[in-house]
Amino acid sequence: MNQNQNAVFSILMMRFKLDPYTAIPVTKEWFKKHPNKNWQDLKEYLIDGEVVFKNNQLHDLDEIELKILIQKMRGANGLRIKDRWFHFKLYRKCFTGTEAVEWLMNHKNITQEEAIQLGKILVKKKIIHHVHDEHNFKNGFLFFRFYEDEMAAESSKAVMDAFEEEENLFSKYFN
Repeated sequence: MNQNQNAVFSILMMRFKLDPYTAIPVTKEWFKKHPNKNWQDLKEYLIDGEVVFKNNQLHDLDEIELKILIQKMRGANGLRIKDRWFHFKLYRKCFTGTEAVEWLMNHKNITQEEAIQLGKILVKKKIIHHVHDEHNFKNGFLFFRFYEDEMAAESSKAVMDAFEEEENLFSKYFN
């Protein structure tokens, strides 16, 4: 058994709590579906969370599934994306890591660890980011924003800044 095989089985046993008698047939089945892939590929996919174990099989997280997930996260029953205050600073159109983890767990029926891994995939694929780009995805009170909302947040901030400036000028001359 080579180093990559050992790593794959270690990940399967530690992350997904598989015993070797389950891990071996699961990987054999995955390689049947992916004949052009090797152990290093599978190891990297597992580390990056692009392959997950569910319903006694390894599943690829494909782009179509990801787009559907993003639509649901941003939809009517999705995350509470809103303007938030922290340390007297307003952060527009954002959500917390904790809210995202809870939403993913409830709507995708996945574990907390899988939800965090999925959040990291969304960051890696440049779908969401920490509002200051200082953190990878975490389950905590950190603000994240969809890149799609970045322009709206910036233009909204510019409008509010202009309004505040006019208000200050008005009060300066008329109060």
